Amino acid sequence: MEVTEMRGDIVIVRSYGGVPLVRRIWEEDERGVYITDDVQLKRLLAGGYAIPPIGFHREDVFRFNPEIATDMDDLNSWDWNKLTPV
Repeated sequence: MEVTEMRGDIVIVRSYGGVPLVRRIWEEDERGVYITDDVQLKRLLAGGYAIPPIGFHREDVFRFNPEIATDMDDLNSWDWNKLTPV
C-alpha cells in the first residue's frame, strides 16, 4: 500500500443525504478518497484492528475550513459551494 501525502488530513465529506461530516483521509487513488475517523485512524496507523476506511468520490471530499464548519449544524444554510474540493 502506498502512503498518501494527505494521510491524516482533516476534510469535510458529503455523506449520504448531503450531510456534511468532518473526517480524516487514510489514502487516495484514481478511484477516490478513503476516509476514516480519528479513532480508526489511530488504530490503522498502529497496525491494529480497525474498521476499513470508506471510499468517497473526489467530488464529495473538501478541504477542511474551520470557519465554514461552524455552520454544519444548520443544513438549511449549508453551502457546499463555499468549500474547496481536495
